[in-house]
Amino acid sequence: MQKNNLVSLLLVFLITLCFVSCEYDIVEVDEIVIPIDQEISFSTDIIPIFTSNCISCHNGGTSPDLRANNAYNSLTNGGYLDVDDPENSELYQVLQEGSHSTRASATEKELILEWITRGANNN
Repeated sequence: MQKNNLVSLLLVFLITLCFVSCEYDIVEVDEIVIPIDQEISFSTDIIPIFTSNCISCHNGGTSPDLRANNAYNSLTNGGYLDVDDPENSELYQVLQEGSHSTRASATEKELILEWITRGANNN
């Protein structure tokens, strides 16, 4: 009888230990906000993102062509931008998922999204 009590006590202890030791790290991601008064220039803000992250593949052989002189026309004529629904633009979606999601930083992705939201101007 004493052995059964010891086993029961041990079992209760182990179950309690399992529940107490379970922790979930909740990581809060700071929202990246591009100030409304911050000008976003395609040539000085967006092209450098493409240059440092994308043109090793998107250099004329793979669409869209993101080289500086071709990127804007390639994006607009290829249907990669949707200024009416920026978050569903193909360009932004590609940056959010799959192998492309690790290329640009969160700040760079937000800058691209904000550029599209503001009309994707060729400035």
